[in-house]
Amino acid sequence: MLLRIDTGCGNTRAFSMNRLQGRSRWTVLRNVGLAAMLLWAPRSVQAQTVVPPPSAPASVLPRLLLPGDTLLRPLVVTGDSVRYALTMFRDADEIPVGRLVEALRADTINGVPVVRRVLKLQRGTMQLVDSTVTDARTLAPRVRRALQQNRRVLLEFNGARIKGALAPLDAPPVPFDTTLRVVPFDAGNWELLMRALPLEKGFSVRFPVYDLDGGLREYRLAVTGSTTVQGEETHVVILTLARNRESVVWVSKQTGVVLQIETMLGETTMLRQVRVLR
Repeated sequence: MLLRIDTGCGNTRAFSMNRLQGRSRWTVLRNVGLAAMLLWAPRSVQAQTVVPPPSAPASVLPRLLLPGDTLLRPLVVTGDSVRYALTMFRDADEIPVGRLVEALRADTINGVPVVRRVLKLQRGTMQLVDSTVTDARTLAPRVRRALQQNRRVLLEFNGARIKGALAPLDAPPVPFDTTLRVVPFDAGNWELLMRALPLEKGFSVRFPVYDLDGGLREYRLAVTGSTTVQGEETHVVILTLARNRESVVWVSKQTGVVLQIETMLGETTMLRQVRVLR
């Protein structure tokens, strides 16, 4: 059995567990968004490797996007706050996973405008928190701090160099220092790119991201169409995380806010993140 996701303009896309190449559904979930990263992050740092999406002839590769690219529009936020419900669908079962609150705030550091983003995930009696600082003009990451289910994380970005510390909840932190071959975006902040890019049908880019557990990766973004979600016109975006690993994202045309994300975790299992209307 395959579950199908509407990708706009009457098109659907089928997802099957055999496309995940043997990875567990939690590994896939971890790379979908920060809510999943907070819940199911693994306990150790893996090697810093490049995990590319499907290969294609150089002539048809999407444009490579780096922090500071002229395509990026400066982020403008005015104390935005959005609530989401996370639900897993497995066969005929609908399983609530938790609630996510995203808060954005404009600030300055040494005269440079930045965006502070805080996500709080409530799952039963457990609350997990992830906070980031991003350059509002270039979208270059500055800092990430996270309290996850089984560890604390600190990342400090300075161009291609990343320093930080990783610690289990009951142990001293272990510092690390790595330099990448390119300046990355923060893997958990790809939603901010949706606000900064000139999305339209047919638009596509690829961009490097840094993920503490997977190292340097390349994501791809492609706008496939448009549809209405919760009464708003939205862009339908396919976000490719790696080979045969995709999410479908619905982005408000008016505000750039992500309204919904759907990711297949198996032949009959799907994770859905939906904005909660006030």
